[in-house]
Formats: sequence, structure tokens, C-alpha cells
Amino acid sequence: MEDSTDIQNFYTNYGFYQGYAVNQQEQEMNKQQQEMNLYAAHSADQLSQGEVKLNSLETGSNVGEVPFLSLAPFELLRKNPSKHKNTEGDKVRDVNGGANVHQKLSAMHIMRLAGERFIQFSSNKFININNLLHPYGSALSYLSTEDNQDVELAQILLAAAEKVSEQQYDRARKFLSQCQLLASKAGNTVQREVFYFAQALGERIDRETGILTPKISAETNELNSICTAPRLHASHVALHQEVPFTQVVHFTGIQAILESVATKSKVHLIDFHIRTGVQWASLIQAAAERKDNPIEHMNITVIESVNKQRVEKTGKSLESFATSLNFPFSFKIVFLPDRNQLTKDHFYIETDEGVVIHAAFFLRTMICEPNCLETAMRVVKQLQPSLMVVSEVEANLNSPVFVNRFIDSLFYYSALFDCLEDVMKRDDQHRMTIEESYGGGILNIVGSEGEERVIRSVNLDVWRSFLGRFGMEEVKLSDTCLYQANLIIQQFDCRDSCSADMNGGSLAVSWKGTPIFSTSAWKFH
Repeated sequence: MEDSTDIQNFYTNYGFYQGYAVNQQEQEMNKQQQEMNLYAAHSADQLSQGEVKLNSLETGSNVGEVPFLSLAPFELLRKNPSKHKNTEGDKVRDVNGGANVHQKLSAMHIMRLAGERFIQFSSNKFININNLLHPYGSALSYLSTEDNQDVELAQILLAAAEKVSEQQYDRARKFLSQCQLLASKAGNTVQREVFYFAQALGERIDRETGILTPKISAETNELNSICTAPRLHASHVALHQEVPFTQVVHFTGIQAILESVATKSKVHLIDFHIRTGVQWASLIQAAAERKDNPIEHMNITVIESVNKQRVEKTGKSLESFATSLNFPFSFKIVFLPDRNQLTKDHFYIETDEGVVIHAAFFLRTMICEPNCLETAMRVVKQLQPSLMVVSEVEANLNSPVFVNRFIDSLFYYSALFDCLEDVMKRDDQHRMTIEESYGGGILNIVGSEGEERVIRSVNLDVWRSFLGRFGMEEVKLSDTCLYQANLIIQQFDCRDSCSADMNGGSLAVSWKGTPIFSTSAWKFH
């Protein structure tokens, strides 16, 4: 474990909330803002010489190599497609009831086209609506009328984000007013996505100009309540029947756990974030069917901070299922409203038990609470599990620099909105509910800062660096894990758009090449 100064530097660099980080961010923005005009002129010069074309956006670039300034973060459009194997694999969608069917571009493609054109226009010292809303030249003449309009709308959104980053709020509001006229949460994919991003930019302006007090707004509370409502659960169930993201993550973790306790007769699984717990029925069944080195007893201990009654119900269901299989099983709950109070003493571990820790979409919830995160990792180290399985959102949505975070989240959510467009009808109420929950996430990621920004995600490379500081090393997932992941995907109609691939020793599940979730396995040196 490195000293506290080094850890604090790590937190600041990756947006792990520390109170002093906000001021450092503002200082950095002010210093690097001076480079804006020079970079804009350079980008425009490249465009005029034909050096920056749509194809060049495929090559990608390292985030660390892009200097921060007003336009530089939009150059992240160059790096994102480098991960994508099939971002342009849009299917022909019948959006007009069989009349005038055309090749509708994905939101991802639209955003990249808008970004390229935005960089071109950003060489102007003053950008206004008339700059962005004009007939395109031959470069985009192949687009349909709807796609052209979507590119224009995305350009206006990018212009608004740029003005927000420069604290030119009056000009940003003008762009957002245009977005509000053109975007709709009931429209096409781009219109829906822009609707929520424009809403988030508007809230950010209100916060920074003092219209909203520094606390969670009523609108944010309303959107967050949607995220916990029963109808969202029903909508996610409907989505899981169409898209295998969650199933791939869960079953990859189960396979890794089974392999790590292959020689253990007693297994103790510690679940840091159980949610529904339905995946553990599969684990119990697989363990009950194991013939070589049969499991004598399995114990699951769950850490819960909010809804003890819900977890108790989950435990009873799992115990009932285990009983039906005549499988020795016990279920315990560690209820801790204050997660910072977690200690090793909360767990009773027998000497001959194989201990495995499962942390699915849990670590990211504590990025805004570094003390709790360090407490959890300290307890993990004391428990010395044979394996720790981590599943997380595979995206960097936590840059301490606003405009970088805006672009990263724009791409990530483009993939999610594209996914819904392909697997659900536009008037599907489940789709509308899920998109509202996405809107709540966008509102917090884009519209908030500091302690108020609680929705944070970082990708595998950041977790590798973080977990390595606690003495953990990545364990390569087996070929069986990858095989089973792809087997699951093949059971879905969207199999051609969804993929599972190795990222180092870990597995990432993607939509048309854009990573959505990842699962990794870890052990101590």
C-alpha cells in the first residue's frame, strides 16, 4: 500500500471525489483554456488539408496524449471508435411503416459525424446556430434528411457543452433552447439522447449560476425515484429478455467462482451487492451437481446498507431452492447503514472454508466515498479470499474535467440508446422507463460535481491500477468463461450486435463494439 499522498493523487487523477479536487480542476481548466485558440486553428488546418477525415476517426488516440482545452476533449471522438469492431453495423430499420425505408444511422455514428463537423466549425471565433444549421456539402450528401437533421441536432448539443465548459452560460442557453425545440424523449434515438443530455446541461448551468442550491434538486430526486420504482425493475426484466449483458456478467462470475473453489469442500461467498440474487440459484445448482470433490456446505454472506427486508426475502428464496436440491446451504446478512463501519469481525469464516468475494457494480458506488472504498478494500485484504470477482460498467464516466466526462458519457449512452432502438419499439413503455433511468444517470454525471455527483464509473485500466495498490493481481479468466459468455449471446436475437471479448485477462461484453460491462477476477500476491 502506497502512502496517503500517492493515494490522494490517484483519486484526483481519476475523479475519485476529494473535496480539494474541485479547486484543482478549476485551476487546470483556466490554465489550459489558454491553449484553445491555438488548437482550434491547428484542427481547422488539418481539416482544410484533408488530414482529418471520417476514416481517421477510426484510428483512435490515447486520452493522456490529448491536451485539455475547449476543443481537445471533442477529439476523444478519435479514440472511442478504436475499440469498436462494428460501430457502423447499422441495420436497415423500417421507421415509416414500410414506406421510404432507408439506412438509418446509429446514434454512435451520428455523434461521430457531428463531432467531425463541430471541430471544423470550431475554427470560428464565434459559433452560432446559423453556423451549424446550413445545407451540408458533398461530404454528407449521402445522408437521409432525418440523419442530416440528427447530425445538426448533435452539433448544437456539442456547441452547448463547449459553451458550458467555457462558462459562457447565456450562449449555452441559446444552443440548449434550440435542442429543446428539436429533441424529444419520444422521438428517434438521437432526439431521445439529446433530450436528456440537454436537460443535464441545463441543470448544470442552473447549479453554476446559483439558480439551483448546492443540493440534490427535486428533478434529480424524481429521476432517482424512478430508478428504484417497481416499474423500473419490470422494465429491466423485459430488457434482460432481449439483451444478454447482465447474464454474461453473472455467468462469467459464477464460472470463475466455481473454478476457484474446485478443490474446496466448504465454500463461503461474500456478496458486496446482491441486488436480486437470482444468479446464485445457478451457482447453488452447479455446486449441488458437482460430483468430483462434492461441496459439503455453502454459505453466502451479504452486505446490505439499505433494504434489509428485501435481502431477507432473497435469502429465504435461495434457502428454499437449496433445500429442494437437498444441498447444505446457509444465508447471512450483515446490515450496515454506514459502510465505513465494515470490519473483518462481521464475518465468521471457518478455517477450512474457501472464501470468495463477489462485487458486482459495487466498487463504483463508493468512488464518491473514498474512505468507504478504502475500508472495504482493507477488509477484503484481511479476509484473503482465494478470488475476488468484480463486475463493473466498462466506461470512464468520471473524469474530473467536465467536458471530457461529457464526451465519454455521450458515447457510452449512444451505445445504450442504440441498443434499445434495436431491441424495443419506440412506443414500448419499458423502453421509455429505462431511458428515463438513463436520463437520471446523465443528469447526475453531466449536471453535478463534487459530493453531489454520485454516479461514477471507471474502466478496467483504472481498476487495475487501483486494485494493484492494494496488492491484488488480475487472474486470467478461463477459456470456458469466454466460451460460455458467447454461448449465452448466441441464444439472443441480437447476437450479431452483442459480443464478448477478452480485455487482458478480463472479459468485456459490448454492443456493436462499444464495451458496456466487464467482469474481472483478482487475488492477492
